[in-house]
Amino acid sequence: MESDDSFDDHLAYTSLVLENKTLDELLASLNFTSLGEFIDFYGVELEPIAYDLSAEADAGLITSYTVIFLLALVGNILVVFAVVHKRSMRTVINAFIVSLATSDLLITLFCIPFTLLEIITVDWVLGTYMCKLLNYITMVAVVSSVLTLTTIAVERHHAICYPLRARIIQTPRRAAILIAGLWVSSMLLVSPLLFVHKVILKEDPLIATTYKFCREAWPHPEQKKAFTLLLVLFVYVIPVLTMTVLYLRVVHRLWIRKAISPLEAQGSQANASSLRNKRRATKMLIVVVILFAVCWLPFHVVSIIRDFSHMRDSERNRLMLAIVQLIGFSNSFNNPIVYAFLNENFKRTFRKTLCVRPQTNTAKKKAKKSTTHLVSPYAVQTTL
Repeated sequence: MESDDSFDDHLAYTSLVLENKTLDELLASLNFTSLGEFIDFYGVELEPIAYDLSAEADAGLITSYTVIFLLALVGNILVVFAVVHKRSMRTVINAFIVSLATSDLLITLFCIPFTLLEIITVDWVLGTYMCKLLNYITMVAVVSSVLTLTTIAVERHHAICYPLRARIIQTPRRAAILIAGLWVSSMLLVSPLLFVHKVILKEDPLIATTYKFCREAWPHPEQKKAFTLLLVLFVYVIPVLTMTVLYLRVVHRLWIRKAISPLEAQGSQANASSLRNKRRATKMLIVVVILFAVCWLPFHVVSIIRDFSHMRDSERNRLMLAIVQLIGFSNSFNNPIVYAFLNENFKRTFRKTLCVRPQTNTAKKKAKKSTTHLVSPYAVQTTL
């Protein structure tokens, strides 16, 4: 028993001595002059702390991120300008579309350039304050986007399925309250990120370099897993399922039952026009939801894999993360393109703002005669 106690005391003393020694002192005690000599002698394989992407990967990512940044910036500014500038565009649904464009502008201005900077430099160079702020703004923008899309789906469902009630309750004042509420909810939901994001220092002994990383530093790993799982459930899975159910009901009402409210029953021509407008507006919103679900699905899948399976850091995994982030950010320029193709009012305002002259009646007739078998994507009109 005494021998065991003395052995434990010896181990404790040895550990204390080792902890108080630097790497160079430990190598010198083993008669090695450098870490490289130690690695060569024992055949030890050490992985680097950080991985630089290849020059070709950096060039491809810089080009892709820059194109998405410019398209998203111009497109969403046009959306906001179209609604604010033209009085006839200031509808309840368009108020939510402006909220969605604002979320996309936040992602464009604060997420895309700084995410690219972190990817190509490896080292975090912006400090602790920007580490907290940029990640917080990113998640607020993403959460506000999905909450806005869900709110639009609810409003559209009520307008189609319960038109009489919707005409009474869907007012601009109510829309403003809902928009303010969803932004406040987004800020509160992701507020823990302000406290857990920190700049972590890691030293790479292979090249004697200290790297700085902007990471989530939770008190316990299980807390990070739980937070990631809750975010994926509440800002992706549940909203997408909710929107799917709501729009399926809307599609059933417009394409199967073809119901028109009594207030719209003013003749067959008025009925047909109202039905066409509702269908076109609904198609546009469904396309927006599908694009959101498709673009952000890879990011959420990788986030769960990274947190629950301890995905190791490597050049391939860094590139994969950069690509799924790029796909998610691409959703920020998709919506303005959808509006331009599927909404006549947005299309006209975009053309006027960009000084693009529409076809004359004569040119339209000639084009129609020569391409009678084609359907132009610009032929769709909505009442949004």
